[in-house]
Amino acid sequence: MTSSSPARTTESASRGTWSRVKGLVRPFVLTEVRGAWDYHRHPEARDSWGGPCNGQRARQSLVREIIGAIRPTRIIETGTYRGTTTAWLREVGQVPVITIENSRWFWGYSTYRFRADSNVSVRRGDSRKVLASLTKNGRLADTPTFFYLDAHWEADLPLREELEIIFSACSRAVVMIDDFQVPGDPGYAYDDYGRGKALTLEYTRPVAERFDLAIFFPAAASAEETGARRGCVVLTKKNAEGTMLKALCRLR
Repeated sequence: MTSSSPARTTESASRGTWSRVKGLVRPFVLTEVRGAWDYHRHPEARDSWGGPCNGQRARQSLVREIIGAIRPTRIIETGTYRGTTTAWLREVGQVPVITIENSRWFWGYSTYRFRADSNVSVRRGDSRKVLASLTKNGRLADTPTFFYLDAHWEADLPLREELEIIFSACSRAVVMIDDFQVPGDPGYAYDDYGRGKALTLEYTRPVAERFDLAIFFPAAASAEETGARRGCVVLTKKNAEGTMLKALCRLR
């Protein structure tokens, strides 16, 4: 009977370890590749939700007006999905866009979609962690920045923490939250994930009070809106940005 040499034993163990590593890594890599491949396979899905901002023309006009007023140096989006609104924000803002996506599939999809645009950066990960990294060491402290928050479609609702991170670090932030209840207009749909997790003023009240935020809603009635007719809210500190937003005709 011949025993295995130490070299062969070590080689065999290394191969076994590498096989296990590949087995763990492959599903993640394949998910991202499949997301990129999906971009090619289904071009009809690139304008998801009926187009940018859920296909809502009044919302699109509102975002244009806000960007034109505050002139942000960058735009940060959470919840990239297929990058439909991302591409539109880049076109309208004419400034760098950073977009955050937690899903490996949609990260792969959108990374491929914007592979040739150096002014769109698609970051993968939990929106709270990525936002904390982006605002670390006062990087955006005095920079006018427009945030479009749309990473709230799972059981883990990150929105309140996102707002805490943003307003703790960015004195000139203007934040639009998608899928938010518009008081007095039930025609606007909003997200409700159960007790304490409905996107309403009650949910954002602790943050609004802590940072003394100005709160605005779309002036357009839901009956005048197109597309999915999802509600939204706009938040900012009561500073120069707040004064500018107060003068906009598309906000109330």
